[in-house]
Amino acid sequence: SSIMPVLVVLDFDFTVIDVNSDTFVVEKLSTETAQAMQRLKEASKENQWTAGMDREMACLHQRGVSIDQIESCLASVPIEPALKGVLTDLSSKDVEFRVLSDANTMFIEVILKANGLDQAVSRIVTNPSSVSDGRLRVSPYHTTPHPPPSTSPPNLCKGRVMREWLQEKDWSNVIYCGDGGGDFEGALAVPAGGTVCARKDWSLHKKLQQRMAEGGAQGLAASVELWQTQAELAARISARARARTA
Repeated sequence: SSIMPVLVVLDFDFTVIDVNSDTFVVEKLSTETAQAMQRLKEASKENQWTAGMDREMACLHQRGVSIDQIESCLASVPIEPALKGVLTDLSSKDVEFRVLSDANTMFIEVILKANGLDQAVSRIVTNPSSVSDGRLRVSPYHTTPHPPPSTSPPNLCKGRVMREWLQEKDWSNVIYCGDGGGDFEGALAVPAGGTVCARKDWSLHKKLQQRMAEGGAQGLAASVELWQTQAELAARISARARARTA
């Protein structure tokens, strides 16, 4: 159609789904959950989450956990029906949904497919995963240093990806949905007239509040709307996206 599409960018863990897919799999399938979670916590502190997940997938493999078991575990993760409805409905109406996430390709693809949303999402940018000798390997999406002043983890700067996406076409509107600190650079990239849907009182919201309090040239161009549940997020996306596609 002749209408310029709306771009809706979705973080995945704690945004599209209400769990962290990485820790969900480890908690459900590991035989030494406490130790595994502690190792991931340490990896996170060192900004090495992706390498940490790659290691935990090796541990699961060593303990006899199959790829099928991981997929079944992921397929059990639900997505809020109201959010499913909005994605299904709007993806056929000049709204393009893209996932931008710190999880990995297999986890996201399996969960979306299990929830009937694989056709509603047009693109997924995340840490690539692949199966090698029966074990899941997770590698970083970005392998070159982020341009300053990015504060993102080395494996993925959502700001870098957002800037590429914004240059692809003349979007009629841009909506960015997220919850965590990893979404901060992505949110800053949203142009004036766009909307950031931030989870209330989570890290992204707090970082945005701090940035707005500081003000100055590094301020935020987009307006901010808050949500607490995925049903609220669905309503926010629906209202903002329809405002430009009606």
